[in-house]
Amino acid sequence: MVSTIYGGFDQLIYTSTSNTDCSVAKPYGVTTRLSPILDTSNINVRGTGRRGLYDILLGMRQPQFTMDILPTDMAFITEYQDGQTMPPYFHYVYEEGTAGLTFTTPLFNRISVEARHNEAIMATIEVWADSVELLGPTVSSWKSLTPVQPYRWLDSKLRIEDTDPVDDWWSWRYEVNNNLQRLGDADTGGTRAIKMRHKEVTGLIVRDLTDYSEWNSLMSAQDKFNITIKVRKPGSGTWVPLLQQPYCRWNRLEAPVGPEDLQAKRFPFTAIDNT
Repeated sequence: MVSTIYGGFDQLIYTSTSNTDCSVAKPYGVTTRLSPILDTSNINVRGTGRRGLYDILLGMRQPQFTMDILPTDMAFITEYQDGQTMPPYFHYVYEEGTAGLTFTTPLFNRISVEARHNEAIMATIEVWADSVELLGPTVSSWKSLTPVQPYRWLDSKLRIEDTDPVDDWWSWRYEVNNNLQRLGDADTGGTRAIKMRHKEVTGLIVRDLTDYSEWNSLMSAQDKFNITIKVRKPGSGTWVPLLQQPYCRWNRLEAPVGPEDLQAKRFPFTAIDNT
């Protein structure tokens, strides 16, 4: 007897413009970890006269999922990381096409993108959705769409101010926290709307500067500066901005080192986002 327990290799994630038509489905990366979540926001009722709970009430249903991906389509990052733009549907599908979930009107609450020396570029995304339902009933055959080649560290370019590209970095990372707020529907216990609140953009650059005077000049910087990170499709010469923040300041600067390591300087930054 074949087990009905699925392995991670059976599960696929797509975006699409239809709840039922798999021909418009589109992969956007190699998914390395995926976690669909339905938070029922239980309300625990306590009171005097009983040590344990009196009751457990259902609260607001909050569908979301988190995922780690190796992006193969950076437009998926640049278009949706603002927390305002959304693809109509995310489909969480088992490869045989007989089971799955559809998340409607999904928004990125938090996203981080990271590149490390000699590794593929990775993104971690936390998505909030209005609702979740079983995959459209007319979908009977979802094909495993093979994504194109993932981006690697050499497909990215980092600039501080408008100088030549920085080429002595070991890693760069940035995070966009959109701080979304879910508004409940008092009639259904679901979601009435997901609204934007303040936005936070932070990041970290790790470099191995060979000249301490350069590190000192960066440490002594008083003016705001800009940071630009661009990427290009593997084999393509067209660079596209992934992050472009004109007003940044360094945070706590560090240079930790052990006897077995080269000294790497850490440059965390916070950006003023004007979008």
